[in-house]
Amino acid sequence: MKNKKRIWLNHWFSAAYFIIELLREEFFVIGSNQNENCVYQKVCDAWFVEPEYEHDGQYVDFCLDFVRENNIDIFIPKRGMEAIAKRISEFAAMGASVMAESYQKIALLADKAATYNALRGSNIVPPFSVVNDLSGFEEAYAKLKTKDNRICVKFSSDEGALSFRVIDDSVAGYGGLFRGRGSKITYSEAIKTLGSLERFADMLVMPYLSGVEISADCLATDSGDIIIPRYKSGRIEEVKYDSCVTASCSKITKKFGLEYPCNIQFKYDGDKYYLLEVNTRMSGGIHMSCMASGVNIPVVAVNKLLGVRAAWQVDDTAKLVTYVEKPILL
Repeated sequence: MKNKKRIWLNHWFSAAYFIIELLREEFFVIGSNQNENCVYQKVCDAWFVEPEYEHDGQYVDFCLDFVRENNIDIFIPKRGMEAIAKRISEFAAMGASVMAESYQKIALLADKAATYNALRGSNIVPPFSVVNDLSGFEEAYAKLKTKDNRICVKFSSDEGALSFRVIDDSVAGYGGLFRGRGSKITYSEAIKTLGSLERFADMLVMPYLSGVEISADCLATDSGDIIIPRYKSGRIEEVKYDSCVTASCSKITKKFGLEYPCNIQFKYDGDKYYLLEVNTRMSGGIHMSCMASGVNIPVVAVNKLLGVRAAWQVDDTAKLVTYVEKPILL
């Protein structure tokens, strides 16, 4: 049997455990992480702990050395993806293929305001304003707030919705002690926080979309677009193929010329859905899309990167999919 191609996934989130399981069906997978107790080490064929670096340039130098020393054929980065993409030719020079879009595409889509502006005029962009000072926030809030909606904010450059907040005065006072506060803040708290700086990083202000979230795992191939939309409502997700949603995903991947696995997120407000963001990487739930559709997206994507046309066919019957936690000894 011929030697398997060697794939390296650098510092990813813990759900890469399932991506690695899918890749190991055909490839030898090497994993690494700064956390020596990272759980996906348990499913890697080889495992390394990454060092810390003060800046991206040093980290890319480490990646180049790692690829050379470990005979890596395919590099699937998450940590430092944009910086790695800027120097992708250096990886190619040593015979390694990098699964990453161009750094211009990565930078554009990592900026939610830039993404929305690029799609402005389409029917999938929600009403929004971009602000970076208190007066801009107050003006945007007054323009977008109605008696029937709530307003939310998040920084334009944000991963994992860390800065996402819903402005909701119902969490104030004694009554608020009996409500789950979660990511909610009052308007006065927002004013106090944002007013503490003369200027702050670009922030999106938009109506809070209260409906079901759609997380679509996508990959453009020579045989057509793989698009697996998961409708997320708690722990049970429904995979179904609304033609409007899949068409929106195809338009987005073509608009930005996306070549590799990406995750496109929408959310409903009433009976209309709007774009939340486009992630230029595989999602943490891609394994559920693969299970429901019968398509191993990571393997198809790696074969595409290698110039191999892998056969695939989506089982497009609607399905419910969920997950359970299980203990793993490290």
